[in-house]
Parts: sequence; C-alpha cells; structure tokens
Amino acid sequence: MFKGPGKDKTNSTKNGNDMVQKWTILKRRMIADYRLFQIEKKKVKSPRTGAAMDVQAIHFPDWVVVLPITSDQTVVMIHQYRHGNEKICLELPGGLVDPDDDSPETTVHRELLEETGYRSKRIVKIGETYPQPAILSNRCIFYLANDVKQVGAMSLDAGEDISLVHIPIDAILSKIKRREIDNAMTILAFSYYWMMASYLI
Repeated sequence: MFKGPGKDKTNSTKNGNDMVQKWTILKRRMIADYRLFQIEKKKVKSPRTGAAMDVQAIHFPDWVVVLPITSDQTVVMIHQYRHGNEKICLELPGGLVDPDDDSPETTVHRELLEETGYRSKRIVKIGETYPQPAILSNRCIFYLANDVKQVGAMSLDAGEDISLVHIPIDAILSKIKRREIDNAMTILAFSYYWMMASYLI
C-alpha cells in the first residue's frame, strides 16, 4: 500500500449544534431479494428535526476492480456489454466478492484469470471507496496487478460477453478525456494508480 498525503488540515466546526449526526434507525426489513442484491426498507428519525421517514438501501456484496499492467506498461482492459446503460463499455476486470472467498484478494485473482486469462504474482491494494453511499451499502476495493502474463484463455460465465483490449498506460488519460473510458470505477482505479505513482516519485 502506498504512502498517502500528509496530515489533513481541513477545519471542522467545534460547535456541536452544527455537527451532522447519525440518524436513528427505528425499524428495518428486507423487501426484495434479487440474488445479486437485496433491497432494505428502513424507518429512520432525523436527529435535526426529529421527523421520521422511510428510506431504502440496496445491499450488494463488495466489488473489486483490478488494474492489470504488463511488463511493457500496457493495460489489459475489456470491452463488456452493460445492461444498465445498454452500451459496450471499455473497463477494467472485476466483480463481486463471493461470500465463500477467503478475502477480496482471492476474488481479484479469480476475476482477473477468468475475464482475461492473465495472472500476476504481484497484486496490491491501492484504494477503497463507497461507490454511492446515498443508496448502496457496499464498498469497491481497487487493486494493481503488476507484470501480468497471459497463462490461458478467458473462462466466461453465461451472462458475460467480453473481449480483450490492450492499451498503453500513457494513452489512458486521453481516452478518459474523450469519454472512450467512462466507467466511474475504472476511472477511479486509474486515479488511485496515478496518486500512488506521484507519492512514489
């Protein structure tokens, strides 16, 4: 893991009345289970107004995204059709953390091999975030896979349709600017990578 920035000098208010507080959860129940995710309905109370209201949360397993780079500084990416935006997206390999996996790192090794046929002996965590905490409860964890090597063919699930794309790392930023890469988690993975690189200089 790379060394982060120095001490955060952001000022925060010391007036307790101005501090945002956690809401009280009065009641919760699962209202739908779609195998890959569940929807929970919660009755919550505002600490500021005391008002109660209903809200929803979507519970996915954690996600992992891996940035695979070959020894000649080429990124192994994938084209994949996405049902949400009904488009073919240029993105990095990744997937849901299986409940049976020992760790997210286990998921990373499996997804990288299945979706690309590549393997790496040097996989390190470079970041972690909540993709959309307003409605989603899960995390997305980002990994860098250095010196990846192709060891076999892709092994795709029935619901996957993927092709490999090899892009020099120096060409990534221009593709983001031209919106050829517009998957938010993929862009964030590259952001973590560039931050790591800048701290190591």
